[in-house]
Order: sequence, then C-alpha cells, then structure tokens
Amino acid sequence: MNEQTNPLSTIWAQMHAVIQEFWAITEPEIEKVAVRNDVPFDLYLYSELGLDYFSLVNFQQRDPFTNPEKFEKVFTYLDVKGWIQPQPEDEYKVTEMARAGVKFIIMAGDAKLPPPESMPEIDLERLKVLLKKIALANDSAPEPPTKWAILKRFRVADRESPLMTKIREYLLDLFAYRDDSHLEAARPHFNTAGIVWNVLGAAAGGNPVTADKLAEQLAFRGYEADEYAIALEAAREIGWLEQADDSGLYRISQQGVELREQVENQTDAYFFAPWSALKQEELDELHEMLLKLREKLREHRKSNPQS
Repeated sequence: MNEQTNPLSTIWAQMHAVIQEFWAITEPEIEKVAVRNDVPFDLYLYSELGLDYFSLVNFQQRDPFTNPEKFEKVFTYLDVKGWIQPQPEDEYKVTEMARAGVKFIIMAGDAKLPPPESMPEIDLERLKVLLKKIALANDSAPEPPTKWAILKRFRVADRESPLMTKIREYLLDLFAYRDDSHLEAARPHFNTAGIVWNVLGAAAGGNPVTADKLAEQLAFRGYEADEYAIALEAAREIGWLEQADDSGLYRISQQGVELREQVENQTDAYFFAPWSALKQEELDELHEMLLKLREKLREHRKSNPQS
C-alpha cells in the first residue's frame, strides 16, 4: 500500500525523514566520541538489536539480511576486548561497561540536537505525546507481528532526558515496530535466505542488477559477488527475477513485483493498525509538526556542519 492509497504512509514517510535527520546530526558526533573514548562504534550500531545478549540467532531476528560471518567477526573482536562475555550455546552477555559506553556516546550525539527553544513554532511536548500514544498502542497491540525489535532495542531516554531525546526515542520505537511488521510479512517468503530478499529489493527499483554491482552497492551487508550470483540465480529459479540478457543482468519479474506489493501491503496492515489510537485531527496535527521538525532539523544540520 503506497502513499497514494494510504494517507498514513505519508505520515510515516515524514517520520522516517525526521529519523534520518536525527541520525545525520547525531552520528558524526557519536562516532567521534566513540573513537576518543575507545568505545567500539559497532556497539552503537548493534544497540538497536539489543544490549543484553549477542548471538546470531538474536541478531537475525531483526537483521536476517547481513552475512552472519560479519557478525561473528565482530563478536570475536568484542569478546577479546572484554565488551561481551562468552556464554553457553554460542551466546555472549553484553557487559555493563558496554551498555554504559553506548549510553555515553549516544547522549553525546543527542547533545548536538537543536534545543526546543530554537523552534518555538512547534509544540514539541505535544509531538512527544502523540508519538508516545502510538508507541504505547504498539506495545499493547495483538500479535502478529511478533514483537522483537520493539522489546529488544536499547533505549537511553528516561524521565529526566531532554525533550528532543524522548522524541528521537519514540520515533526509533516506531522504526523498530516497522521492522517487526515488515519481517512478519516478508520472512515466510525467504525463511533464512535473507540475501535472496536483498536481491529482489535491489531489483525492485526497475534497473537491472548484476552480482558485481550488488556486492559494491550492498557492501555493508558483507556478501561477495559470487554469493550474490548464487542468490540472483535462486531468485530467478523461483520466479522473482528474470534474466535481462546473457551478461549476468537480472530484472524483477511480474511475479516479483506482485510479491513485493503483497508484502508491503501486509506490512502496512500490521504497522498502521495501532494508529487507530489517534483521531484524524491528531494525525493531521502530527503530520504538520513532523513537516516542521524535519525542516528545522535540516536547517540546524546545514548551519552547524561537523568536521
């Protein structure tokens, strides 16, 4: 279900845009402070997967799309450095030192956010209340989707946190529930073969793809070109892709297009169901405030470049 058929998608698009602005402002500082204080940046990245226990099983609950070998290499490094502790059954306990370090660097990033008084035209307290209403509705919504990301993600905000930190935290709660909703809808189609879903998504843009191109564009996933070549052929064999020519180019098939649309519609159905907690006038109000906040964050970021 796209923005043309579901107006709630327009609001979610603005939420996602605000999240990206938050990241653009905070993450350069988070990375700098992490380096300065010898806190592995990977710990921050993994905080969305939970900072209680690390394992491939846990991580693949929210991220079945990254090469498991990439996670295992980081686990080994973090173990050697004392940030996590080996447990039975290929699991690692995250230390209190790691949680404190991640909280410290996230708070340093949040300190770069603009103060509420710099945007008096936005009722930020009201925005927080509306976001919290959706987050609480997500918490109490019946399954499916299975609630994993929203229960596991590491939060730093508490009662005493600055208002902007609370807003960021609620938005990331909604982002986590979006992941829960999407994986509930998509996982039955790819099971454990997340790389095959990766190639379908890459081809969904309309441009033909190759294994070499995917290895370059999706380098952060940790797969090599030969692994993408196998995934592309697997996607072709099940009808999601078709060969564009004889040079290793693949394009999405009509079956692939229909499957993607089916999954997106089901994702929206799961994700937006709890939004019934808000009245239409509250949704309109939320949309308007998100538009203004996005613009204010963009202005702040451009006027405060980070080296």
